[in-house]
Amino acid sequence: MTIQLWQSFLGWSVVINSTVVIFWVLMIKYAYNYTYQMHHYWIPISKESFNAIHYGGIGLYKLAIFVFNLVPYFALLLINQ
Repeated sequence: MTIQLWQSFLGWSVVINSTVVIFWVLMIKYAYNYTYQMHHYWIPISKESFNAIHYGGIGLYKLAIFVFNLVPYFALLLINQ
């Protein structure tokens, strides 16, 4: 496997994962009641717990994108120059 293949893989991984985060944030921001009701239907959960879980999850997911996708992508860019 070449460095260019890994760069392409990580680049597309950043794009796909960022799209997932943006969709998640938009669902929480603009469809909050629907999202809460959908989750509350499966698991009885308070709104405070729901908010803590989702905002914590969004932050953790963003951190994982930076650590596992974006940093290795930039490291490969530096190696390839």
